[in-house]
Amino acid sequence: MSYKTIISAENLINSLQDENTLVFDCRCDIKDTTYGIQAYTEGHIPGSIYVNVDTDLASEKTPSSGRHPLPDADALSEKLSQWGLSSEKQAVIYDDASGAFAGRMWWILKWLGHKKVAVLDGGLGSYMSIGGKLTTDETIFEKNIFTPNIQSEMVVEITDVEEAQYKMNKLIIDARSKERYLGIKDLVDPIAGHVPGAISHPLSLNLNKDGKFRSPEDLKLAFDKIIADTTSENVISMCGSGITACHNILAMEIAGIKGIKLYVGSWSEWITDKSRPIANIDN
Repeated sequence: MSYKTIISAENLINSLQDENTLVFDCRCDIKDTTYGIQAYTEGHIPGSIYVNVDTDLASEKTPSSGRHPLPDADALSEKLSQWGLSSEKQAVIYDDASGAFAGRMWWILKWLGHKKVAVLDGGLGSYMSIGGKLTTDETIFEKNIFTPNIQSEMVVEITDVEEAQYKMNKLIIDARSKERYLGIKDLVDPIAGHVPGAISHPLSLNLNKDGKFRSPEDLKLAFDKIIADTTSENVISMCGSGITACHNILAMEIAGIKGIKLYVGSWSEWITDKSRPIANIDN
């Protein structure tokens, strides 16, 4: 059986000895670039491979880009080959933030054309809660061949977002917290607010109190209220820098809503040009 959205901790534990399953650790803290590797070094799921959200899953920021531009596909594919991934293998990604960062790698692998990829539902906490053990042992990589097949239709450019603001048949969904969306406070980006016309749907709304994703039925009901008659291909997901926007895309896939586009640059790219309009609590 292959998993394409999420996988339970129970099913992951049962798959850890399967040579066709590769586990990736995407723990991250946007305010502390050393957190992920430190956490991994202190203890990780056996056999898991640490992936740096800032450097492995993104390329270097430029003056006109967002904080996390897409990685170079060939360079990342070479890393994936070194780590042992191939099209036949199941990739499972976890973090300790209920998928907020793991969702980025889930989306990136789909963008590279990999089909068997899932996020650990509930993250590391769900794994630990059922007796899952951590290790400090070094993971040994067995090189394989990963061949990318870029799905360029999954991405929109800033010009598409600028146009979508004024189109009745297009929709922009913002995954950031309500506080950042409204422009009350933004501790990450230098300018607060949101793209005019964008609808707020913080990623926390995708989760139950235990940090696991809500049921497909609940998620579909929630997103149907937002999307209404807009076709999924005309829905754009954004956030601060194209990381947590992937969580909304994952949630919609769980709900059976497919074809959502990612605005990779997101808010951090939008604000690089002062001529672009901004909406916030003051205007």
